[in-house]
Amino acid sequence: MNNKMEIISFIVDEEPNACWDWDLSEKNIEFLDGIDAEYFRYVAEVHADHLEADDSHRSALALRITYSQALEVLFALLSSLVQAPNCVVGWMLSYKNYQLKNVVRKINNHEQVYTRLNEQNISWDLLSKYVHSYLGYDQEKTQWIREGFGKLWRRFANDFLDEKFTQEYNGAKHGLRTRPGGFTLAIGLEETPGIPAPPDKMHNLGGSKFGTSYFSREKILENNRINFTPRRQSRNWDPYNFVNGLGFLSMSINNIIAFLRILNKVDSKQCKFLTPKENGFFDAPWERSVGVINFNFDKIIRTENVRPVTKEEIFASYCEQNKEES
Repeated sequence: MNNKMEIISFIVDEEPNACWDWDLSEKNIEFLDGIDAEYFRYVAEVHADHLEADDSHRSALALRITYSQALEVLFALLSSLVQAPNCVVGWMLSYKNYQLKNVVRKINNHEQVYTRLNEQNISWDLLSKYVHSYLGYDQEKTQWIREGFGKLWRRFANDFLDEKFTQEYNGAKHGLRTRPGGFTLAIGLEETPGIPAPPDKMHNLGGSKFGTSYFSREKILENNRINFTPRRQSRNWDPYNFVNGLGFLSMSINNIIAFLRILNKVDSKQCKFLTPKENGFFDAPWERSVGVINFNFDKIIRTENVRPVTKEEIFASYCEQNKEES
């Protein structure tokens, strides 16, 4: 054990933290070594084999949940690289979901973010350049790999920051509050009012066998979180995109960990970097289109349809109920 207490101070989004320990440097490496980047690739390969079987929707949902989980790991590691590269264990134990999204949003929008890197204009391209600085390839190959991962992380960030994407993930991971299966959307002109157009007159806007339907909490009034309605939502996606995405997420997480280990004084010869064989492979997580992605169809609740209830009234209703029961 070290005779001197170690301290590393850092910021999570905009919140200061100070991490203390006798063996902080060792614990930081131990933490990085404990992250299994291959787990996400393994899940993708296992469930990809079941996408044409009877339990295809269960495997598709498992891929969907794992994809969002892997996105969080990816961006938590990248954010710790930006804000606390010498105390990843401290940053990862300290962040809250909204703080992580704030950091990702700032990088995505080229906004200022607190950083320990010797750069002020943080971008996905810059981070990819940092992470992939020990590849050992020729200049041309190194360049397309750096650019490819930068573009990849930017597209992953758009998924991660998509509110409806997050709502679907929350519904799926918390008690499986989703119904599996996609939808097909078609429109057609009614030649006779009230009578749907025949199938051969409908224009198909796209659809998918796979996806989910779920409820989202929607506010009825502006600046009022108390009064809300559950609204039906539906999303389409192709699980094979998640299979490809998880492969690249696994690869990305591996590379970020390798770079962080080098920053924390691990011999670069002990750190392995993974890259695709060809530049065009970076588009694989989005190459299968389903057409229309989001759809919601529900009854409209207008402000004139409700009398807003106050928090005082809700608290009072519990007190009144207790009086009646006693």
